[in-house]
Amino acid sequence: DYLETGSLLGIQYNSVKSLPVGFEERINMYPLDFEEFLWALDYPAESIRYIKECFKKQKSVGSAAHERMLRLFDTYIVVGGMPEAVQTYVSTKDITETVRIQKQILDLYRQDISKYAQGLMSLKIRQIFDSIPSQLDDKNRRFMLSRLGKGQQMRGLESSFLWLEEAGVALPCYNTSAPVSPLRLNEKRNLFKLFLNDTGLLTAMSLGDIQFELLQGELDINSGSILENVFAQALASKGLDLFYYDSKSTGELDFVVQNGKDIDILEIKSGKDYKKHRALDKALQVKDWQFQRKIVFCKSDVKAEGEILYLPFYMIMFYALKEQQRLIWDPLVPDFN
Repeated sequence: DYLETGSLLGIQYNSVKSLPVGFEERINMYPLDFEEFLWALDYPAESIRYIKECFKKQKSVGSAAHERMLRLFDTYIVVGGMPEAVQTYVSTKDITETVRIQKQILDLYRQDISKYAQGLMSLKIRQIFDSIPSQLDDKNRRFMLSRLGKGQQMRGLESSFLWLEEAGVALPCYNTSAPVSPLRLNEKRNLFKLFLNDTGLLTAMSLGDIQFELLQGELDINSGSILENVFAQALASKGLDLFYYDSKSTGELDFVVQNGKDIDILEIKSGKDYKKHRALDKALQVKDWQFQRKIVFCKSDVKAEGEILYLPFYMIMFYALKEQQRLIWDPLVPDFN
């Protein structure tokens, strides 16, 4: 038996001429999610179970536990889920030292780009990678090729974006022409947002020392782009494809999730006016669009109002697709079910 690990296996495997089909299992690994971060902090398991029970029953967490979880989530945004950064924080509780480790990891990413990407392609990949924070800081957060220089076209850059995705460094979130199933058939490959694989690294890349404000719960910094990155990271770690919807008539739906044959809508609201969601309200009025779950993640405790469920940010760790029914079939047995 062989066990191979590495941050760039997705890239290195492209050069392998033959793989043992049927004998190889590939497991995608991601930075620690929020629940794993709590484990690293040795947070009481019974407390996590209590929060999960509140999620399942859609009942209030209670002010004390709610405020504590929000502080932990704010800390997770800054520390992120890269193992070395998490271990540094767990051992020292020193944010400055944790940021130093994060910047070292970012430098290693840049070195890997130069080492494994060839020729001019490495320059394009590096340029795209370094532009992620400023691209997300834009109001609509859509990746604009024009910011990379005049005359840039997707045709010439697609392989560079694919390289970052396969390396596990960046998470593309594609626009869908309609929030209906199947989303993959409605995907617009030329319209997308590009998130970073780890939000802790994103905060370390951002201009200025924003960690203090984030730790104080000021999550609307950078127009909420950092908060949106957390949710992109959380959904990707669950193996979910990332989609969003945007139109002039409806507005933007932050995340549109394929849930079996159904569609879930996830909205992320950083401010106190989290009940103002014009795009979601308009989408619910379209007769041809049917949604399974309509969730607004915000600072509020759990609330259900009409069709919409308001959940605190930290409960993203429990979000999952509905369990698929098993299909057992034996053609040799009559009336088999």
